[in-house]
Amino acid sequence: MPQRIIIILYLTIFALRPVSAQNRSFTLKVAGIKIGMLEAYHLKNKSFDYYVTRSTVNFSFIMSLKADIKTESLYNDGVLLKATVTSTLNGTPYISRTVWKKNHYDIDCNTYKYTYKDTTLTKPIKWSAGKLYFEIPVAGDEVYTESYGKLGVLTQTGKHALKMTSPKSKQVYYYSDDNLKILKIEVVNGVKNFDMLPNDTIR
Repeated sequence: MPQRIIIILYLTIFALRPVSAQNRSFTLKVAGIKIGMLEAYHLKNKSFDYYVTRSTVNFSFIMSLKADIKTESLYNDGVLLKATVTSTLNGTPYISRTVWKKNHYDIDCNTYKYTYKDTTLTKPIKWSAGKLYFEIPVAGDEVYTESYGKLGVLTQTGKHALKMTSPKSKQVYYYSDDNLKILKIEVVNGVKNFDMLPNDTIR
């Protein structure tokens, strides 16, 4: 599907009232100290799903970190059509883009100390990081990281936890005993390690 058509769909489908909408919020903490927030949204209109996350971090202890990251992902019939990550880290802007082009993904990712371009990924993407705030995968599922343009396989780590490793970070998702909700997400990366704690249930 040409990029122009995807952009038109992206702008018009969700200008209409969505069939359903959900949102979740998370507090980001280091050693129990709040350093930021993340808001996640899921809009659904027929066969289209639109996921948006917006996170802000403001931290100054030994090192200074100020970040603002927005991730948008558009799916049709469960397959990723387009993902965009726009971010600033201590005043420096970055952008990562992924677009489905008929029979492959056009990937151009740029983030902190990382660049990656690729046109060889032909496998349709069913999971991306932004989707994990609303749906619970299983070990063995492949998850696409919108910032880095790579697929990673979720592995079991503990009884109710899944680990995902991307080129510059690692996330561990902890779930309730019935595997119906996220209890905590641990994030380990090259900038700052932190925990993400849900503020409420999906609404």
